[in-house]
Amino acid sequence: MDDLLLLDAPSGGQIGCRTFGDTGDWLVLIHGWCGSAGHWDVIAPRLARDFRVLVVSHPGFGGMSPPPRSGQTVSAMGGAVAHVLDSLDIPGAILIGHSMGGPIATETAIAAPGRVAAVLGLDTLSDRGYYGPVPDAEIRRRREDFLVDYPVRMRAMVDMIVHPTTGEAMRAHITQGMLAAAPPDFALNVKDDLFAWNAEDRWPLVTCPKMLLNSPYVARLAHPDPMPCFAETPVDTYDSGHFPMPESPSMIVDKIRSCIASMVY
Repeated sequence: MDDLLLLDAPSGGQIGCRTFGDTGDWLVLIHGWCGSAGHWDVIAPRLARDFRVLVVSHPGFGGMSPPPRSGQTVSAMGGAVAHVLDSLDIPGAILIGHSMGGPIATETAIAAPGRVAAVLGLDTLSDRGYYGPVPDAEIRRRREDFLVDYPVRMRAMVDMIVHPTTGEAMRAHITQGMLAAAPPDFALNVKDDLFAWNAEDRWPLVTCPKMLLNSPYVARLAHPDPMPCFAETPVDTYDSGHFPMPESPSMIVDKIRSCIASMVY
């Protein structure tokens, strides 16, 4: 956290950011639920060989001071990233949103269309069961399930979405990072808002080029009914689990470069 530039977020709390590289177009790497800027540490320097790279820690995550309850939303976090783009005067940003970062990138592109050139969702958005929205009773059930034993439930979730070839040390590393990213009550408040967020309403409002890069292995868990809002969205796939940045960094860097080339160049 010490080397992050800290900015006050528009809806409260702080957002932290760090840059890599000094030439090329801007990539903005947006972490998911219980992530932080550090989740990109393995691949950000590799991407910085061709791009200027910005990573962020959302308000309340990764040691950032949290917003009030009204700011613990996907929309507020998207507004915070848009604020960073304005504050650093970043033009033509290519947003890459992982997991919950996909909805956050969506909200950023809606809030700051003049600063966003493209949106790439990384293992995100297309599952109706997470981005649907989810009925209120199901949101409450999922929260209560996590509260029974938060660390055990977090590890079970990680085990379900990493690739079968991912070893025990990496599984434990991912789990511990997520547990350390935010207090449980705050994290679950944000997760509740994520489940209430509706891609069907928001994704069509993104007018720049957009694309999804998803894991077929993780997609085995997805709701079987597709969402019409993604019917015209190009989808590429990669061979790894939900966390390709540490699970298979060289592969996902190549895939990201390929997707950017097809969207932007």
